[in-house]
Amino acid sequence: MADVRRDGCLALATLAGLVVVGTHLVGVAPFVRPVAVVTGIVGALGVEWGFLASPTLAAGWERRGVPVAGAVGVLVVAAVVAPRAPWLLGAAAWGLVTYGCLLGCVLVGWGNPVARLPTGRGR
Repeated sequence: MADVRRDGCLALATLAGLVVVGTHLVGVAPFVRPVAVVTGIVGALGVEWGFLASPTLAAGWERRGVPVAGAVGVLVVAAVVAPRAPWLLGAAAWGLVTYGCLLGCVLVGWGNPVARLPTGRGR
């Protein structure tokens, strides 16, 4: 079972790191570009759907050290791509905001809205 509090804290810390690194390197403009907003939201929903559709992928995420390595990896990639494709920082940030909203739904007892989508499992 996923630890939503751990994942939420990691997502929040990663988001804070992205905002700090991004605003320092390229300013705030990439975070408000419509293409970044849409890409981040759609990307996060797609990744969440992939975890729900693939138990193997979800189990891999639960392996020791993988969530922390993922958070660090996002920050490293963000620092590298910021000068060349700053809008990707905004997309990553909006993806993390979307993920935080999904976790919020789970924590308040509404369940994961993405879980209502067909996953193709059981066919």
